[in-house]
Amino acid sequence: MLLPMSVYAQKSTPPLDFFANSNGFSVTGRWVPSNPKDKAAYPSETEIDCDYSSKTCVEADAEYYSGHPHISITHFQIAKWDENQIIATSSSAICMEQTILISIPNKTISNTHSIKKLDAPKKEACTRIGASGTQVELFVVKNSPQWNSDPFGESSNKY
Repeated sequence: MLLPMSVYAQKSTPPLDFFANSNGFSVTGRWVPSNPKDKAAYPSETEIDCDYSSKTCVEADAEYYSGHPHISITHFQIAKWDENQIIATSSSAICMEQTILISIPNKTISNTHSIKKLDAPKKEACTRIGASGTQVELFVVKNSPQWNSDPFGESSNKY
């Protein structure tokens, strides 16, 4: 008796795009606002790679807006790395400092943008472009249930 192949075919779930060991870390996904009422401004994908020996992380963001792709790179210095977490900061932007917190056991990542201490003219300029206060983003890991339910980040933020 022959059965159609579909009876035997199983739908396999691809593994999370989250890799960590004592020498390095790599993840692919996208940032979403921490407030569930907010929506990500643009479709995007992000990769974060960290190297233990150099104590650095590099974040590459690809976004699509105004009819064109846009790429940005952010370099982070690692402040702490152990078997449970990686904490890295970047103060390269004029207005804000970023701190990423990677929880290795939970496979979660947050990014906190905090306003820097600035003189009055710079603070006013930063406020005019919307850089003020503290903002938090959460990372949706590629191939997670959240990613798979909205692979292009088009729905409202439910994460």
